[in-house]
Amino acid sequence: MMWLFRNKFSPMLWLIGLLLLITACSDPNLPEIPAEELVQQTAARMKESDGFQFTIARDGAPAFLDPGETLSFRRATGAYVAPDRALATVRVIGPGLITDVDVISVAEIQWQTNVVTGDWEELPPNWGFNPAVLFDDNIGIQAVLLADLSQVALAEPENLAESEGPDELIYSVTAVASGANIYQMSGFLIGPEQVDIQLWIRPETFELVRIVLREPEPEYEELESIWQVDISNYDELIDIQPPVIE
Repeated sequence: MMWLFRNKFSPMLWLIGLLLLITACSDPNLPEIPAEELVQQTAARMKESDGFQFTIARDGAPAFLDPGETLSFRRATGAYVAPDRALATVRVIGPGLITDVDVISVAEIQWQTNVVTGDWEELPPNWGFNPAVLFDDNIGIQAVLLADLSQVALAEPENLAESEGPDELIYSVTAVASGANIYQMSGFLIGPEQVDIQLWIRPETFELVRIVLREPEPEYEELESIWQVDISNYDELIDIQPPVIE
């Protein structure tokens, strides 16, 4: 009887033991890498990429897109193609108005659909939101990562299950960024004071998945505006051309 008992349950015990061994041998942690090196690898990956898709969202006080401070930025979804082209659908808020406008940027020239008519029009240099500048090699996010960060430190790895891409554990890095270059690249929407910044970076590829910037409101430092940029689909390019204006 004892022989039968052992024979009946030994396969199950063997399977349980194997699972325990696999679990013990697997390492849930990411490979160790210094925070500064991780940031440098991430900037290099962005520089070498031919393009990607992005979503930008902002919470906090209004960030006005026009000199008259009538239209403020809320969110944008679009694509970037190196070195200087981007398109996006931008959610704007004005007095009694919430609407989406389409934006196309080619180098420093920018077009936008009219809020009222929907027709394409070229924008003055000091108007609008130019997403291509955010990813410019010289003044964009890549440049900020390489030159403007201090207090760079690793945070606990996270799993951004709601983000685009595979469900996986990724690196997280915190830092403080000087605001001068961020102020310029954002079209004067972020900064010029220093901002707290956090990065989420995919292991092995060093692709930047998310960046969050937190800036205090000028009048109320206990309040903050939060910018979140999600980046996905590296090197999956779309054709971006200037609009046809009749």
